[in-house]
Amino acid sequence: MADALGDVYVNLSALKTAKSRFLFTRSLLIKHKMLTRTLNIEMEYDCPTLSANIRQKGNDFFRAKKYTKAIDLYTRCLMGSEPTTECHALALGNRSAAHYHLGHFELCIKDAHWAMVCNYPSKLAYKLYERAGNAECMLGLAQRAKDSFTECLIRLDEVDMSAENKRKFRETIEIAIAKCDERLEDRKRTKKVPPIEELVGGRNENIPALSAFVELKMTKDMGRGVFATHDINPGDVVAIDEPYICGPISHHTEVCHYNGCMKLDVGLFPCPKCFMVYYCNKDCMNKADKDGHYLECPIMDFVKSTPGIPRMNELVLKWFLKDYLKMGLKNYCSAVNNFYESQIDPKTRGFDENGQYKSDNFLTAYSLDSKEDKLSIDVLFFFNCIAVDLLHYLLLNGFKIPKCDIGTVGASFVHILTVLDMNCRKLNLNAPKIAFQKEIKLTLTIAMTLYPTICLFNHSCDPNVKRSGELSDRVRVMKATQPIPKGTQLFSSYGIIFQGHHKDSRQELLKDCFKFDCCCQPCIKDWPTSQNILNPSMASTVEVECKKFLEFSKSVNPEDYHQHLKYLYKFIKLLLTNVKRPFRLYEECLEMIGTAHIMSTNEIINICESPY
Repeated sequence: MADALGDVYVNLSALKTAKSRFLFTRSLLIKHKMLTRTLNIEMEYDCPTLSANIRQKGNDFFRAKKYTKAIDLYTRCLMGSEPTTECHALALGNRSAAHYHLGHFELCIKDAHWAMVCNYPSKLAYKLYERAGNAECMLGLAQRAKDSFTECLIRLDEVDMSAENKRKFRETIEIAIAKCDERLEDRKRTKKVPPIEELVGGRNENIPALSAFVELKMTKDMGRGVFATHDINPGDVVAIDEPYICGPISHHTEVCHYNGCMKLDVGLFPCPKCFMVYYCNKDCMNKADKDGHYLECPIMDFVKSTPGIPRMNELVLKWFLKDYLKMGLKNYCSAVNNFYESQIDPKTRGFDENGQYKSDNFLTAYSLDSKEDKLSIDVLFFFNCIAVDLLHYLLLNGFKIPKCDIGTVGASFVHILTVLDMNCRKLNLNAPKIAFQKEIKLTLTIAMTLYPTICLFNHSCDPNVKRSGELSDRVRVMKATQPIPKGTQLFSSYGIIFQGHHKDSRQELLKDCFKFDCCCQPCIKDWPTSQNILNPSMASTVEVECKKFLEFSKSVNPEDYHQHLKYLYKFIKLLLTNVKRPFRLYEECLEMIGTAHIMSTNEIINICESPY
């Protein structure tokens, strides 16, 4: 069809509305029979006898302690058995045991949890919980292990076992629980307590997730931006925001899929119907169903195979279904149509009728800048094709949309895709960095997240606000890392900083990903990645303080930087007025402040640091 694509682009370019472009694309794909005709998947399962035989052969390898070969056979059994059968559940339990013996504790927990939601025999369930508890102990997950052992004791009542053996087993598990309690008590004594963060100056009257010490103003080069109305010091909290929509960055990320949780965990519970989304507990699973997962569950396999970024495509459906259930289809379509028809003031875009900009409001998120009008025609056509597919799967699954509303819903899918593509990248192009050692930096990105208020911050290659707190927290706290004088714009980084990229590469990347020419100070003045120039009048004072800082940097470990924040704030203020940027020690101090603001108390992140 390559010969026809040029005509497609010409015709699409001539259409003036998002709705007409979607309907044109949909009719094109229908005409050329490029849409899936049915959701029925002909799964070929081996006969139950053959699957059982494969599992038994796996058991033979297990008894011979050939665990890797056993896992291969258990996996073959899983691929060839109906997911609702006892054979399937037993193969998961067996594979969990093999992973445990190989030291694959996270995989052991995952298979054990998977077996728990399958048709695993209740009289054997105590074994799963015991094994899960032992694996969690090995990973240092004391509370999780205690919960598993406690459930094991409850399940023990169903076991056909002699009274004496049951007594001995119960004693063993009770000892394990006592050890978990000891571990938890030790952790209470040593655990760092995260501070209760408060916005400097209180909440902003019109933008509740921002500080009262900032305001929204229009700029010539960057559109609207956040500006300081008071002097803001390093460490001041300038934003506390929650995501409008979020989801794991990949299918392998151990993060709860429920939009209201996003908890980092190991061995999550899979949805027992699609096995493609995972939750930290049954409560989150039920809440996700109320938010619309039950509507997307039957089509998850198709959504997963949709071109583009599958996880982002999933977020499109998640967003739509959440708001469809909250607003109803009529109100949803009305809101979308009003958005396209109204003339929106660039400064007040996303504000409600009461003059409030709230991150939990549909139109606030929907109104985020997407640069949809700047997309190349091939990308725009591609996004429309994805939207057609997603809507088609919903309709095939029995979702009812009146014919007159199909264009509106489809156009909204395209717009949501562009909003997510633009704004999720701002926060996830590069994850926050933690310097566990001076030479090694760990980069961790766990989810795609859309924070409508944080998206108000424009980019600078020399940001003066950065993320603070737990990396895995759903709520995101932004703190100043540099002094921000009154009248100065607050900048975050979209993952690109001047120390790591020369100007040309920064400009190219920002233009490609975000469709703008960066006009921050490092770009305007073409800063080198490092240089040292002092104010001559303060040379002696600064030189003395720089020597002290060098000694400090050699003697203090990164995990202890948070204990010295007052010193770091004082030093960076001194340098700000007495050195010409870039200045190597300024950048090092800035990096230390950013590291100190990231405080991990999450045991999932720390499992490699503190094994049982």
